[in-house]
Amino acid sequence: MDRITSSLALYHAWVSSASRRVRFVLEEKELSYQGILVNLLAFEQHSPEYLALNPNGFVPTLVHDGQPVIESSVICEYLDEVHPSPSLRPAAPIARARMRVWAKWTDEVVIRAFQVANWNRMMAPTARTWSDEEVERRLKAVPVPDRREDWRRMAREPFSEAEIAHAVANIRRTLDRMEADLGRGPWLAGDTFSLADIHLSPYIVRLGEHEERGIRLADYPRCADWWGRLTSRPAFARARIEPVVFAA
Repeated sequence: MDRITSSLALYHAWVSSASRRVRFVLEEKELSYQGILVNLLAFEQHSPEYLALNPNGFVPTLVHDGQPVIESSVICEYLDEVHPSPSLRPAAPIARARMRVWAKWTDEVVIRAFQVANWNRMMAPTARTWSDEEVERRLKAVPVPDRREDWRRMAREPFSEAEIAHAVANIRRTLDRMEADLGRGPWLAGDTFSLADIHLSPYIVRLGEHEERGIRLADYPRCADWWGRLTSRPAFARARIEPVVFAA
């Protein structure tokens, strides 16, 4: 990994949904930052150098004036506090509360749903090639027990169809909630574009991975309209929030 040479640096991965949330905020605010790529399949996120910045071994990590900030939803609010213009948090307390409810739902439900629904295709092809000795060596470097178990399962016991079905049900539930909330305004928290919309964007871009499971954005007209307006924002393109292409 590169050395930090800027007052604002982001350790990230292009396909990491959490990284994409932070890149979207940085681009909306037109902030200059140094991007430092972390190779997830080479497990650079578990290296001693990276763990000194982020003890969980996750991406992204923001480093601002030498101080690391971790957890993508926290990083997004931090950036909005440090660089308040343009604001990405609604002014009205009730709208700000709705924004934070969406941040909580994304962190606690959506992220896990997409992990379970996709890791068999994304991570398992690499993990299945490991010998038993390599599995043990790799797992020892993973600091968070739940993530360690995920990698063990990718290597030897991928998620079951029942687990995947539960995850897909939570993706549908998310779209149902979005459709309802968009009934009161053009954006998820109400009248203004906010972090709520940014938090969901890296996951909605991946709905195409679940079309064979009957999930289609076109079946949610308010969500589809919201998505068209969100993807037309110049910052969206600059943040490179793109569909993930799986290796054949």
